Amino acid sequence: MKKVIILVAILAVSCKGLTILDEGSATLLLTISNESVVTKLSAAELPDTNSLNLIIWSESDTIYQGLYGAKPGELKVEPGVYFVELFSSRHTAPAFDSPSWGDFREITLSSGGVTPLELILSQINSGIKLVFSPEFTAKYSQYQPEIYSGNGASDYPGLGAAIYAYSESRYLYLKPGRFYARLKPLSESSAHIPLFSKTLIAKEMLEVAIGLAPGDSGALSGKITVDTTSMWKKDTVVIDGNDGSVQSKAIHTERLSEFEGMKIWVKGYIVGGDISSDTIRFTPPFVKASHMAIAADPSERLRVKCFGVNLPSGKIQDQFSLVAFPGNVGKRVWVKGTVVPSYLGGRGINPVTEVVVE
Repeated sequence: MKKVIILVAILAVSCKGLTILDEGSATLLLTISNESVVTKLSAAELPDTNSLNLIIWSESDTIYQGLYGAKPGELKVEPGVYFVELFSSRHTAPAFDSPSWGDFREITLSSGGVTPLELILSQINSGIKLVFSPEFTAKYSQYQPEIYSGNGASDYPGLGAAIYAYSESRYLYLKPGRFYARLKPLSESSAHIPLFSKTLIAKEMLEVAIGLAPGDSGALSGKITVDTTSMWKKDTVVIDGNDGSVQSKAIHTERLSEFEGMKIWVKGYIVGGDISSDTIRFTPPFVKASHMAIAADPSERLRVKCFGVNLPSGKIQDQFSLVAFPGNVGKRVWVKGTVVPSYLGGRGINPVTEVVVE
């Protein structure tokens, strides 16, 4: 026998709510509230509840999908587990002035019970603001700053990107996760310049000052201000000129994701060999001469922080293979090659054209 759920709009102090009543033997009480604090951006004001998107569904069927303000008076459903989502917008690509609000819950309707559920509207995306020093802007006047998100460069299919003008003062909103900043050349004959990458969580609003080494008079402090709606942070990034173009400017392994598809110098420590998608041999004897694993720390043992390096047959393999030189484990190394998103189960360098061991 199907249950009848009646959706009734109610008013509450400082918020709008929703009550869902079952005319049979089970009752679900659903209210909508928000994190009632004064936000720091007028663009971050909470939207009208009626304009929010409401979805109620089970594993087998969508019960309702549409605006909250256009919801029907009744919904007929079977007893069981249901999912309720309320959101202002789907965030598919970086965009200015686009904070997203919402909440998601799982509920169970059972006979004879009353299930209270409160959906709390909070910011579900993140924001980034860049502040460039005059010296930086002057030096890179023939480039455009660009923000992109995902697991690789913005020209990879399916990954959103946005130009961030030097004069821009707004926050650019992103899906929570890792994002990347780089300089995109105005001339097609020049290569892009990776700047930095960071990871943001929901509600986090990060302001980053970007200047040139050795210092920047316009650098911002590292003070962190937190409220219950968003986490507001300031950070400073100093561009040190390490672009991987030569051995002396080799990048650290932590920045490999910023340089995918580029042939550069990378520095790290040899930590092992005989790599698979989930394992690395960290001690001799080694049986595979075709590759080795490097990491930022010589004692690193987490697979996700170790990167495969291809050693082509011939001179490089003869001089640096761990099969022949197991004592190289733990030594500092510089390798020149192409950064690829997948090599032996993780991001790596393939092929390698030069190797230097300390």
